[in-house]
Amino acid sequence: MRAPSRPAFLTPRKLAATAAAVLLNLALPIAQAADAPTPVAVDAGFNAASVAAKGFTIPDTKALKGITRVAVPVFVVDFVTADNVRTQTAGFGGFSRASSAMYYKLLGVGEPDFQTLTDAMYLGFLQRLTDSGLQVVGMDEVQATASYRKLAANGKKTPIKSDTNTVLSAQGLNVYGFARASTGVAKPSSGLFGGIAGMGDGFSAVGDVMESIELAKQLNAATIEVRLRVNFVELADHNKGFFGRLSNTASTSGKAFPSIDGVMVQVQQNEWRSSLTLNNALVLDPAVFAEVREKPTTAGDVAGAVLVGIIRLASNSKDSSSSTEMEAIADPARYKQIVGAGMGSLSDVVVARLKAER
Repeated sequence: MRAPSRPAFLTPRKLAATAAAVLLNLALPIAQAADAPTPVAVDAGFNAASVAAKGFTIPDTKALKGITRVAVPVFVVDFVTADNVRTQTAGFGGFSRASSAMYYKLLGVGEPDFQTLTDAMYLGFLQRLTDSGLQVVGMDEVQATASYRKLAANGKKTPIKSDTNTVLSAQGLNVYGFARASTGVAKPSSGLFGGIAGMGDGFSAVGDVMESIELAKQLNAATIEVRLRVNFVELADHNKGFFGRLSNTASTSGKAFPSIDGVMVQVQQNEWRSSLTLNNALVLDPAVFAEVREKPTTAGDVAGAVLVGIIRLASNSKDSSSSTEMEAIADPARYKQIVGAGMGSLSDVVVARLKAER
């Protein structure tokens, strides 16, 4: 008769290996499948409990069970401020090659508005956790621990800014762990938060996992790390795929509206870590924009177009190209009100699922 198998003990080496796999997966680009989850509109009919019950992917729920006391030492929001899409045909079958590009830029709001929204969501999230019956550890107590001081010292300071993104942390907290591994300067559509900015950040994030376990133990609490992205435009490449590239025309398009996506919550309780990924993007009211317009043409733009035309004429090229630059101009008051309400709705969703899993 075979003896009953014993549960495998998670050694530090196994924990580090598992953490490395998780962190690398987090940094990979999100596949845009044909059957991607349908976005959910945050409107009068929005039901946080329904989205919480159906919208998350949670590979392992062990760290979510029996939680009574929590701390939130990492809370990161990535605001997309510019994006673009470009496509090109293959030029097969005697057709000339065609290309198309669409560029969008967010104007009217900036870092001070984004920081206000991030801090407000963080405080609202803590209050919702308290209202759900959990004891929330204050940041003073968190910052007094040796493990947090070590994690923060090795972490990144915000804002982390690029031409396309402004990444902010609530209350000016440093960013470490899985959130650090995905706050690089990169084009937002290249992956969740742009992927790993460098291998150094990836290795540091893996090392942070072991210290995060110690932090949870020192606090006698589950730690919750949150990251999300606030976008403002949806772009489309109409020549995707093999047959699209065989077309004799190239086409891209864009539509300005605010949304929240890239939502990932990590919970550490003792040696266990659970990841919650929200599959559905939350779509907000486009009334945040006072105007969406094509960028006014400058003398430099005209001169550049003329030069390109001369070069093509001289080379006898029959290739064609089109490029459109758009500006989405936000009304600051409406942006903060609507996006802030959407971020509050997201907090409702996350806390509802955490409560249901307890």
